Amino acid sequence: MPVNKGDVLIIPAPNGKYKTDENKTTIRWQQMFREREGDYYLLVAKNKSQGYCQVPFYIQAEWYNEQGFNSAYGMSKLGNDSYELTIDSRHQYAGKPEARFVVWHDQDRKPYADRFLQSSLLKQGTDMVKEVYGLLGLSWTPAAKLYTATGELSQAFIGSSLETF
Repeated sequence: MPVNKGDVLIIPAPNGKYKTDENKTTIRWQQMFREREGDYYLLVAKNKSQGYCQVPFYIQAEWYNEQGFNSAYGMSKLGNDSYELTIDSRHQYAGKPEARFVVWHDQDRKPYADRFLQSSLLKQGTDMVKEVYGLLGLSWTPAAKLYTATGELSQAFIGSSLETF
């Protein structure tokens, strides 16, 4: 089921288990004729509003820290391992109607949706990326060549802007 505006997501707390180099990826894009880049963490959130189904969730690296989460963003802490977040116009998404990923970042950044999946592909082999591909309905074959997989993804996402909820 896709994520919708008003849904409540449970996202992992920024601790040593999730805030790792393995889950961090650099997204590169062009904006206003200049090269841009930003770091994001790739997480798997749970959609509380839709039976706790899993949702790929990218968050701007500078925002993924305990200090910011404790007092900002209208979030509530659930124990030591997760936070509850309501999807609203601060969030963006991309993907097929039945499978979306969510991006939470400064919306002055304008990377195309395909940049997120292509950058994740460059870290192929991580368990997190394999899980996300499955959630988005994309096939994962460890023996696949990077350019082949990137080409398939580009056909589905290239040039697609992130949509705001």
